[in-house]
Amino acid sequence: MLYEESLWFKNIIQKHAQLGSLVLNIGSSTKEFIEVTQPYIKVNLFDEFASKNCIIKNVDIKQAEGVDLVGDVTDTEFVNQLKQLNASFIICSNLLEHLTERAAFCEALVKIMNADTKLIISVPYQFPYHEDPIDTMYRPTLDELQKAFPTLKLVEGQIVDCGTYFNYSTKNSSAVTKLVSYLKLSVASAIFSFTNKEKHERLIANFKHISATCAIYKTS
Repeated sequence: MLYEESLWFKNIIQKHAQLGSLVLNIGSSTKEFIEVTQPYIKVNLFDEFASKNCIIKNVDIKQAEGVDLVGDVTDTEFVNQLKQLNASFIICSNLLEHLTERAAFCEALVKIMNADTKLIISVPYQFPYHEDPIDTMYRPTLDELQKAFPTLKLVEGQIVDCGTYFNYSTKNSSAVTKLVSYLKLSVASAIFSFTNKEKHERLIANFKHISATCAIYKTS
């Protein structure tokens, strides 16, 4: 999840979360990922839900610290188990692009929902190839994302601008390191603009904006 993307989630939580709601965080990853690798997830999502006394259950296919429910969301028995929890919110962030069986997964998310459940989804829109362990390069618009959930109604959605890839990739670097990296990339891209167009394009991609398609759905 990108920082600006997490701010969109925070705004959605403030507007739609009810006191004491149960939240399922599908494809949650680990406690370390949420609190250390991308700590703004804890601040802008988890802490925001906590302020409304919501209970978050992290769901992932791999057992790890911070994962509350382990299972395959496309497994019927596990889907039924999750549905019985009667969650008010389901979160699924930056997972769809890593699935070869995306349609089956999306159908399973809908099956977990009850009449009052809201589903919050985010997917990269403009973002480089990234393996985890694969990347199908699924980069949907809002209309294309809606097609993955044809029985659901869009509450609101936005393609969120998240700054440049350079700023994202150097967010943990010191000011000096960031400046040096910027200068090296700028010089290299200028040189390769005359000698190797392919490398030039890869380098200048660091200065292009990245973004995420974010949406919240409810049952029709």
